[in-house]
Amino acid sequence: MRLRLFAALLMLAFIAPAWPVSASASPAGEDAYLGRWDITATGSQSGRPRNCWLELRRDDGVLKGRFNAGGGAVFDLPQVTIEGGELKFQYPQGNPPKETQQVWQATAKGARLVGTAHLNGETLSWSGVRGPVWPATPPRRKPGKPVDLFNGKDVSGWLCQDPRRPMGWSVKDGILMNEGRGANNIYTQQKFNDFNLQVEFNVDPQSNSGVYLRGRYEIQILDGYGRPLDVHSQGALYGFIIPSVNADKPAGEWQTYDITLIANHVTVILNGTKIIDNGEVPGITGGALDANEKGPGPILLQGDHGRVQFRKVRLTPLI
Repeated sequence: MRLRLFAALLMLAFIAPAWPVSASASPAGEDAYLGRWDITATGSQSGRPRNCWLELRRDDGVLKGRFNAGGGAVFDLPQVTIEGGELKFQYPQGNPPKETQQVWQATAKGARLVGTAHLNGETLSWSGVRGPVWPATPPRRKPGKPVDLFNGKDVSGWLCQDPRRPMGWSVKDGILMNEGRGANNIYTQQKFNDFNLQVEFNVDPQSNSGVYLRGRYEIQILDGYGRPLDVHSQGALYGFIIPSVNADKPAGEWQTYDITLIANHVTVILNGTKIIDNGEVPGITGGALDANEKGPGPILLQGDHGRVQFRKVRLTPLI
């Protein structure tokens, strides 16, 4: 009996979360709205949820925020208020901005934000939960057994983000390729916590794609050779972290990523050059599969932004 009990406890130790996810006690008053929030908005005409991210803070007593509305990059909110126990923020749509505005409202209910969003003639219901309390320093990890997520033969083990549409990916001569802008985003059936990911990719001229870590954090793939660096550049944590140097090769050439994600810290090596060194991941990026940062997630390859090819997608779990 004791041996069986010991074996069961040992197994639980191996399948436990790779990082702590406990949250601190909920603050009171207006401070109940401050912090980072993972948001799920439902009720859109597409039937698919919007997975968004919000950060609220006070700078010298002034309430400020930044937001990702479920797509594109995070941006600073031009207007955010908390009045009468209600949070409200709005912003112009489009680039350049149009007169129509998106309006998001919510109230704090326990440890959640619950509200509505009015945009594009739709009214969505949304709920926000606080992101995980990550360790200040990433814990040490040991490599497990590597897994080839692409087998070089077919798309076994990959699913479509939008199952109503064709996959739009095929394999030829050991290369996984999409059909261009009409292709689906695809993600692995397997889910992961901490890992090292090695990818070989080839992006067409004026095209772009991305590799989503845990299905939530996009490392950009882009035809950006010779361009100034910003949060949209190749190798960027999309919308959040600018690569330290431009290590791109011209479009049409094979390139490599070596990416390590532990808790919410990411290191990116592009073509042998470290361009992000243990950078903090503040929250989910646009296009995330879900907003559940507390759980493991798959690897997602973006397929709907242009032609891209992959010939290696190898993941080594870090345990």
